[in-house]
Amino acid sequence: MITKTRETEINKCAKCGKCRSICPVFIETGNESMVARGRISLAEALRDGEIFYTKQLRDYLLSCKKCLRCSSICPSGVDYDFIIQTMTDDLANHIGIWLIPRIILQLFLPRRRLFNLLLKSASAFQRIVPLKRHGAMRHLPLMFMDGRWIPPLAKEFVLDKYRTTKKIHNPKMRVGFYVGCLINYVYTDIADAVVEVLHHLDVEVIIPSKQLCCGIPARSLGDVKTARKLAETNVRVFEEAQVDFIITACATCGRTLKRDYHHILGDRSQKFREKLYDISEFIEKYFTYKLQPLTTKISYHDPCHLHWGQNISKQPRDILRRSAQFQEMETPERCCGGGGIFNILHYDLSMKIGEHKARTIEKSGAKAVATGCPGCRMQIEDLLASRGSEITCVHTIQVLRDAMVSAR
Repeated sequence: MITKTRETEINKCAKCGKCRSICPVFIETGNESMVARGRISLAEALRDGEIFYTKQLRDYLLSCKKCLRCSSICPSGVDYDFIIQTMTDDLANHIGIWLIPRIILQLFLPRRRLFNLLLKSASAFQRIVPLKRHGAMRHLPLMFMDGRWIPPLAKEFVLDKYRTTKKIHNPKMRVGFYVGCLINYVYTDIADAVVEVLHHLDVEVIIPSKQLCCGIPARSLGDVKTARKLAETNVRVFEEAQVDFIITACATCGRTLKRDYHHILGDRSQKFREKLYDISEFIEKYFTYKLQPLTTKISYHDPCHLHWGQNISKQPRDILRRSAQFQEMETPERCCGGGGIFNILHYDLSMKIGEHKARTIEKSGAKAVATGCPGCRMQIEDLLASRGSEITCVHTIQVLRDAMVSAR
């Protein structure tokens, strides 16, 4: 058995260029250094001593959206994400991580109470800032660079709200809910829908209050130590909860927990990962239920980390077809332009990539668009708000919850 290394993955690349046809960054920039083939050439040059670990190389690496499209189309099966991740890890060791992100990653993220204090302070500040644009989007200069627009932070966080587990009489199963940062701090309505749906299905929902960030921000910047610390805590916390399954409603968190924890912790995370399900995947596999379909016409956007990262696209559509008047949009799997760190560092390019998504949503004639990722929801809300659109964006589980309520 050949052990996967950066070199073995680099050698698989035939430089055929198929990645150019689907890379959202290359499509907009035409920059060969910003497509998988080009970044693999940079990896070869780095290996051969032709270039070195520099801030410029970091810029090229962090311009990758990690949408995973290149790996899905690669005829040679190159694990491009593995190449980029190992290069990013080495880069962080050589030139370090920016000061403010390093402080947030290493001081705040592993300490839930401290991170809560930071976010509660930001939430209080945000409420005094006047609305600037349609869609209730506010500017939060203390948290993001370059005029990043985000929705209001929640007044009450999910992990505070659900500290006490509601007991279900003769539950079918006990399920742990991995919440994730965006749902915990911003889109608490998604968590409410998850809990309500699972309770309706006679499932007892345990939300461990000591769970932490999945670690994707640390992974994205090459902070291996912090990513490992977060992963170890999350695995231990859910093991102690003694649940039958673990579900998440965030595509990026789900992909990180399922795939990256194997690379970070090895076999230590195996039992944890075997219990993991995306909420749509979990419901479609284990339950039948009655609904009263909504009359609202709803379309669906495939999150990259759900479609390409976890091979989940049928299940959310099955839910939506039964729950509402479903209308497929053109190229629903095309990236919306979000992407965490990428969205912060390359906001203008992020919005440019997303213009196509906004147009296809509007063209679908839907009154709402559902998705399985709070990060995509944030991006789509920003895109639609910038166009003055009245179309709303929701999570798939919220549509299911509303159809369940209508059937009662």
